[in-house]
Amino acid sequence: MAKVVNTGFLSETINQIKVNSSIVCYTDNFKSKESRNIAYIVMHYTGNQKDTAKANATYFSGTGCNSSAHFFVDDLEIYQSVRLKDIAWHCGAKKYKHNVCRNANSIGIEMCCTKGNYTVSDITKRNAAYLCAFLCKMLGISAESIDTYVLRHYDITGKSCPAQMVSNETEWVAFKHMVKELLKDSSSHVEPIDVNYKVKIITEELNVRTAPNVSSNVATIIKKGE
Repeated sequence: MAKVVNTGFLSETINQIKVNSSIVCYTDNFKSKESRNIAYIVMHYTGNQKDTAKANATYFSGTGCNSSAHFFVDDLEIYQSVRLKDIAWHCGAKKYKHNVCRNANSIGIEMCCTKGNYTVSDITKRNAAYLCAFLCKMLGISAESIDTYVLRHYDITGKSCPAQMVSNETEWVAFKHMVKELLKDSSSHVEPIDVNYKVKIITEELNVRTAPNVSSNVATIIKKGE
């Protein structure tokens, strides 16, 4: 299964996050194409102590990286660095475990280590699952074929990436299950993540918005000291 893709940058909003393509990959770090056949989606992690989607997009906009990915995902943002019709260099190797999946026929999604200590947070995984499901629909990948066409970097080359989904197979199965549920029904309900944290308000008032961007509606206002 493969689909001819001549799409460039996405303009969609995915899980209430507008895909940002304002920081593009440097031309020497990927291969430009007019179109290509895409069959696979490959999940990665950035392997940094702690980072963001914007920081990674910025890094790969520089020279000399000799590698790239189409998307970088964190808790709040999704950056697209390489056009879908172009070949990002995200899963190349001298030896392969997988017989078919290569850079040329796949899309690379990098999950940022937003939790710290080289770990991808639950929120980032959720955002990545929504992005993955969106791309699956675009490519015609059904929930029943996820196990064949949505892979880890590890499944292609043997590299421990995403590390926490290699060392813990259950976590990888859970990620794919989330994508499958999103694909089965576009209106399917995925339970929200319960996140408890404290913030210190250093301005006179804080606008709490309905989505993680400044153009969203203000849901409530918290004043300093409340």
